[in-house]
Amino acid sequence: MKKTLVAIAALAAFGAQAQSSVTIDGQFDAGLASINYKGNKTTGVLNNGSTTSQINFRGVQDLGGGLKAQFRVETDWNTVSNNGNTGAKKADGTVAAASSFANGEIRGGLEGGFGRVDFGAINNAQLDAYLTGQPYGTAIGGGFRGIFVSDAASAVNGSVVRFDNSVRYITPAFSGISASVLQVKKNTVANSTNFSTTFGNYDYAGVSEYSLRYNNGPINAIYGVTKQDLTGTEGATVADATLKTLGANYTYGDFKFFLLNQTAGNNLVAGGTSLDRKASMYSVAYTMGQHVFTAGLASATNSIVAASNTGKSKMSSLGYDYNLNKTSSVYARYESIKDDGGIIPNNSQQAAPAAGETTRSRTAVGLRIGF
Repeated sequence: MKKTLVAIAALAAFGAQAQSSVTIDGQFDAGLASINYKGNKTTGVLNNGSTTSQINFRGVQDLGGGLKAQFRVETDWNTVSNNGNTGAKKADGTVAAASSFANGEIRGGLEGGFGRVDFGAINNAQLDAYLTGQPYGTAIGGGFRGIFVSDAASAVNGSVVRFDNSVRYITPAFSGISASVLQVKKNTVANSTNFSTTFGNYDYAGVSEYSLRYNNGPINAIYGVTKQDLTGTEGATVADATLKTLGANYTYGDFKFFLLNQTAGNNLVAGGTSLDRKASMYSVAYTMGQHVFTAGLASATNSIVAASNTGKSKMSSLGYDYNLNKTSSVYARYESIKDDGGIIPNNSQQAAPAAGETTRSRTAVGLRIGF
C-alpha cells in the first residue's frame, strides 16, 4: 500500500499545471532463524528471511503529451540491529557495516512513447532475471550469492546488484516483448583512492548490458547478458567478466512454475580464469486461498575445482506463507546447500568449516509487513 504525499504541483515555467505524486512504500521483515554453516551453528533473531527490508520514495510527474518524469530512491535497512543501521561499534569492538539513506537503487528519468531512459545507480538485468526465475527473492531459499551470483567480477561471490554512473534505455513493449540496454563508461583516473563525488575522480569498471523480456499472459521471462571491463582500474584482480542469466515463470491456475539458468565467468589480470560456473534451478509455487507453498531444487558446477571438491553443489528449498492481507504475511523458509563445489565462501562473519562438513542450511520463521 502506497501513501501519497504530494498530489498536485504547478509547472509554472511553462504556464501550465502538471500532476505530480510522491509515494512511500516498502517492506519490514524479521523473525527467528537458525543457521548451520558447515558444522558451525547459531540461532537468533534475523532480518530479511523472506525479502529485503526497505523503504522506497517514488515520484512521477506528468509533463503532458504522454511524457512523464519519474524517480526512485531506495533505502535498505536492518530491522533488528541499531548497529547495522548506524555502523556503530559493537560490544566486541568491531564495527558493523552501516545502512544509510539511499543505499539501494537510485534512478530518475523520462518515460513516453519512445520507451524509457534512466540515469543513476540502476539495478542490473541480472537481478531482474534472478527475481523472475524463482519465488524466494534474494532471501532464504533462492541461493542468492550462494548458488547464483548477480555479477561475475566481484571478489565476494558476485555481490553487486547495481552499477554507479549508469544510463539505461528500455524500449516500448510490442506484444509483450521489450529490450533494454545499460552502459557504464569505464573510468581509470589514478587518484581513485581519494574518493570524491566529482565525476572522474575515482575508478569504475566499464559495463555493457543487454536484456530481452517477454511478459504476456501466463509467461514472464527475461534473458540478460552483462559484460564488465575492469582492466586498468585500481586494485582490480579481474580483467573482464561475463554473466548470462535466464529467468522465467509460467502461471497455470493456482500453480506457478519457475526456471532459472545462469553461466558466469571471468579472467584474471595476470592471466588465467578464476570463475567458470553453470547453475540452474527449478521451482514451483502453489497458492490455496491465503496459503502459498513453494519448493525448489538447484545445482551449480564449477569447471575450476579445488582438489578436495567434486565440483558440484546442490540446493533444496521449501517455503510457506500465510497471507494476512494483500501485503503482509507470516512465513517459514528452509534452504540447504550441499557445497561440494566449494561455491559458498568463508568470510569474517563465519567460522571456518568443521572437518568433513560441506553443508550450509538456513531456517527462518518470521513476519513480513508490506506498506
